[in-house]
Amino acid sequence: MWINLLASGRAVDVLRVLPKPTIIPSIALGELERGRDKGRSAHVGVTSLIEAGYINAIDLPEEAEGVYLSLVAGRASETLDDGEAATLALSVHLGATALIDERKAICIAASRFPVLRVATTTDLLFSAQVRTVLDAGQLADALFASLMEARMRVPDHLLDEVCACLGSDRTQLCLSLPARARAFRKAILESR
Repeated sequence: MWINLLASGRAVDVLRVLPKPTIIPSIALGELERGRDKGRSAHVGVTSLIEAGYINAIDLPEEAEGVYLSLVAGRASETLDDGEAATLALSVHLGATALIDERKAICIAASRFPVLRVATTTDLLFSAQVRTVLDAGQLADALFASLMEARMRVPDHLLDEVCACLGSDRTQLCLSLPARARAFRKAILESR
């Protein structure tokens, strides 16, 4: 989620208008730090957002550790990476919305924690709050940047809206979008 939001170029705009404080578990921040060894820069971006007061990094409370451990231990098909597991455990503990883009984490959250609210980067960008600060062109630019630079995955229920926002030409360029969405937009473009 953080990689996609940073790639949008609009992280500050998005975080500034959210109605509640945005929290990142220290475990997830550590995972981003380890990504630096692979040439990724998300840790630097998130750290600057923490320093500017847009995000709070907190340790996982002891009361949330049981949920966390249940999400990282077990069969691979039923477990998550540390960052996603910590995000879900903290969100469950606080009764907060989990900000996650990873499909497996979203599916596990829906199965294990049906009352937990989950939002993706795409959900945030299309939220009413963000639409008050980004016009249609800026929103399209932010989506395009996230799709191209971070290869953001778009939830199926938002795919049509994302493609409409991007327009046919940009949709064709976004290889992280499903081929069926790009083919549909290509057919529209060719029919003109």
